[in-house]
Amino acid sequence: MVDLEKGFYNSPRWSYEITDCSMPMTFDTYSNCAFQCVYCFSFFQRSISPTKGAYLSHKVSAVNVEKIKRMFTDPDKHGGQFAWYIKARKVMQWGGLSDGFDYYEKKFGRSLELLRFFKEIGYPISISTKGIWYLKDKRYIDVLKGAENFHFKLSIITADKKAAKLIERGVPPPDERFKALRRLNELGVSTTLRFRPYIPFVSDKTWPEMIDQAAKANCGSVTTEWLCLESRATSAHLERYAVISKVAGVDLWEYYKRNSQKKSGLLRLNYEAKRPVIEAMRKRTNDLGMHFFVSDCHHAEKTPHPNCCGVPDKGVLANYCEGHFKKAILIAKEKGRVQWKDISEAAEPFKAIGWVNATGLNKESARKRAERKFQSLYGYLRDRWNSPKSYLSPGRYFGGVLVADGIDDEDNVIYLYNFPFVDSGQRVKSVAELRSKVDERTK
Repeated sequence: MVDLEKGFYNSPRWSYEITDCSMPMTFDTYSNCAFQCVYCFSFFQRSISPTKGAYLSHKVSAVNVEKIKRMFTDPDKHGGQFAWYIKARKVMQWGGLSDGFDYYEKKFGRSLELLRFFKEIGYPISISTKGIWYLKDKRYIDVLKGAENFHFKLSIITADKKAAKLIERGVPPPDERFKALRRLNELGVSTTLRFRPYIPFVSDKTWPEMIDQAAKANCGSVTTEWLCLESRATSAHLERYAVISKVAGVDLWEYYKRNSQKKSGLLRLNYEAKRPVIEAMRKRTNDLGMHFFVSDCHHAEKTPHPNCCGVPDKGVLANYCEGHFKKAILIAKEKGRVQWKDISEAAEPFKAIGWVNATGLNKESARKRAERKFQSLYGYLRDRWNSPKSYLSPGRYFGGVLVADGIDDEDNVIYLYNFPFVDSGQRVKSVAELRSKVDERTK
């Protein structure tokens, strides 16, 4: 029988994807997850961390609920580096490294306490989960009824029950999760089909059915992101990849090595490999009256607004951050080019947070910690912006959609929107040629 460990889990934290995330403040109730999805993206980080022993042996601790309440009721005194975010009532992501509504929650109930609190203060929360059991529990139903400040994203990777059972161990069947989406909508909660990760050769087989089921459940949106593999994979990772490969009928490890960008720790399939499905999914989703979002670094320009998790575009849930690169890509799409000053004002609050002290952020190495010792998070974002050869710059991260074109009068890189590539995969011969095409289009 699992019991909570002594001591409290430290959450919230800043997202590792802070450069392109609209909800960079992310929260987890528990230190571990009762679901054992084979593709779990947090497995790599946690399985090699100093606390890997507790993680791998399924030990679990929970946040200090009263401490979290104090953070939100008196952020100036208790909010720390998150105070500005809370005071601005920016949407918080709930469910980043663990699922707050899994079977640990069924036993310990810490998320229920916080649901009640967040509903009481009307704080906007976007929740990611695969859990459904709470929709048969009157305590949770009573809290969720009419909760306009909550947005639920249920993750589903395939409509195939057999495939899902093999890959998403311990998770309710796909059809039950679609029923849960419908039930949440009936309760007045905004919902999104979180089609993540999209797994090639697995998700391919049933994605149209899944989009249709999302529409039948009255979801407001669909969001998707392709599976990434860890190039630094340990034997434990390779064992997991073998399970997925068996279901897929293809050696995904070899497939990804052949078809991925190889300039970072993650193997991400290239832009063109995703294009046919992304474009077809987008059309089907829009035709059925839902919004389509891409949280993947490729095809991010196809989303209707900068929050790739699919939150509603009206009400308290529309209050998300815009000082990031996915906002920049949409500005460039509209205007043909984008500059740092187009997003810098929204990133101003990060000036008060030191990169080294940023809670939960991956500090990479001792060398990087030394190099960035006196840098703020704002400075970190600007540094990434102005390093067009870096994989994490707008010029590389989005797969070629943004192209560096010199610097502006504030010594920041200007990026052009590569519409020939976005529209048809056409490769221009030079930056000068692209600049000319952009100028012609935006006259």
